Amino acid sequence: MHGSKGNKHALVHQNISAEKVFINRPYNPLISDSGLHKLLADDIVFSMLKASAAMGYLAPEYTTTGRFTEKSDVYAFGMIVLQILSGKRNITQLTLHAAESCRYEDFIDANLGGNFSESEADKLGRIALRCTNESPIHRPTAETVMLELSESIVAA
Repeated sequence: MHGSKGNKHALVHQNISAEKVFINRPYNPLISDSGLHKLLADDIVFSMLKASAAMGYLAPEYTTTGRFTEKSDVYAFGMIVLQILSGKRNITQLTLHAAESCRYEDFIDANLGGNFSESEADKLGRIALRCTNESPIHRPTAETVMLELSESIVAA
């Protein structure tokens, strides 16, 4: 999505959220609504952005720059990973602090009943925390995240 290859330009989604991620039969993720904001009226786009901001998907720099970049999509991806790990729609500072401290009992979805790999939770948590860094400069690229995730799969 973010890679530029040949005459194909990079695409910044600008409004990634858990509701826009689908999984197909072979478990490949699909993202919907890409570029839809360009077809909608400004008031509808603003309404969508308010919902994204309320859920924590909107990168902090958007409020000051008014621009979306690949790093704002990475931020939204990190929030989705944190939601999956914690089993919560709203990620609080308490959840972030628990993830930073590797306090799994305060961070990983309690519905799992402790049945999860701590090393995988740690790896995913660290990736998500880097993706949601306040500063876009310190966030990894989408390509780096994909590489790290694929290395985890190979190692498993």
